[in-house]
Order: sequence, then structure tokens, then C-alpha cells
Amino acid sequence: MIVSTEAIVLHSRRYGDSSRIVTLYTRDLGKVSVVAKGARTLKSSFGAALEPLGFIRCTIYHGRNRDLHTLSAAETLATRRRLGGSLDLLRAGLLMCDSLVRTQAPEQPDGRVFELLKESLEQLEITEESHAYSLSLSMRLSLAEIMGFGLPASPSPMGSVVRIDVTDGVARRDGEEGLRLSHTVYSHVLTALECDTTEIAEQDQMELESFISLYFSHHLGKRITSSAFNALR
Repeated sequence: MIVSTEAIVLHSRRYGDSSRIVTLYTRDLGKVSVVAKGARTLKSSFGAALEPLGFIRCTIYHGRNRDLHTLSAAETLATRRRLGGSLDLLRAGLLMCDSLVRTQAPEQPDGRVFELLKESLEQLEITEESHAYSLSLSMRLSLAEIMGFGLPASPSPMGSVVRIDVTDGVARRDGEEGLRLSHTVYSHVLTALECDTTEIAEQDQMELESFISLYFSHHLGKRITSSAFNALR
């Protein structure tokens, strides 16, 4: 089957002497892995279309029951010049793409996920560099909402420490069970939930990355366990 669809390049790596294996999130197929034969040669028709964060239209030879498909054509639909010229913007964009690589099952398209990533990368292209990480945080919290385990914008409890209940995302007082966040960092979460952006210190970013990793892992782990259980029934 030949599929022509819009896609966002999530990841790209070398394959053999001249090709690339590219992970795409497509509008019609969801997350797919494709081989772009000859993509690393000087005469390749792919050009720069397969660089991560790229928004492209592509043609895929899609084989049933295969993990790797063949990419026959790709053209750039939007040029992201600022993202390639700023480490802060590039890092934020790669965090967004990596969140889909890690959370989306192959070939399960979701138009909401596609539009979220597309619009977030468009916004990143025009945002201030100092607000780039905040935008990536907002995108990933929105992704959690789409996937069914979003954090509620619950008021911040009194005290310097907040505990986030991993089951429902509700903020609770220190001393109760949950993932630990400083009051300052939780305020960044609340800002991101409102789809606003702000400057976030590097130390706070590290704390947020640890929280995001643990929170997503908890809910994705439950999904995997549930799927495995249902398959055995």
C-alpha cells in the first residue's frame, strides 16, 4: 500500500553506508519507522527534509505486519530556521519529539497528538529562547491530558514542598505520598497547564524532567501491564 501523508520527523539515524532510518509521526499512520534509501548521498532527493523537527509531506510504501517501511519521497512543508540556530529552541523541540517516540504505540494515529506537536513546533519557532523549555513542558502536559492522565490545575498547598499523587495528579501537602516537587517548580507546572510560558531556571528544569519521567513512566507502565493482561485473557 502506498500512503501519502503529512509527517513530523521525530528521529533520524544512519543506516548502512548511505541510508537513514527515520521515525515519523504521521497524520494518517501515527508513529512509523521508515528506511530512506540513499538519503545520505550527495544526489539524494530527500535533501534536508529528514532532519529532526521537520514538517514534511512524504510517500511511504507501507507493508502489512512490518516494523520498517520504505520512504520513497519527502518534501519540506515548513522551514524551521530559528530552531536550527538556537540550542535552547532545538533542545525544547527535541524534548517534544522524544515524548512521542517514548509514549506513542506504532501505527495508532491520533489527530490530536499530531496537531499538538505541529502547533507546538510552530509556536516554538517564534517564541523567546528563554521561554523555550516552558513551551516544551506545556506541550508534554497537554500530551498527558490527551492520553488520559493529565494533571489537574489543583491549588498549591501551603509549604515549600508539594507532593503530586501519581494516580490522579492532585497536589497534596508534604508528608503525604507522592512525587516531590518544590513549591517554585510546581508553580511552573501550573503556568504550563494554562498554556502560558515563562523563563525556568536550569536547576528547576532538571527537577521537572525527573518528575515528568516518573509521572509518565507510572501511567505508561500501567497501560503496558493492562494490555499484557488482556492479551492473556
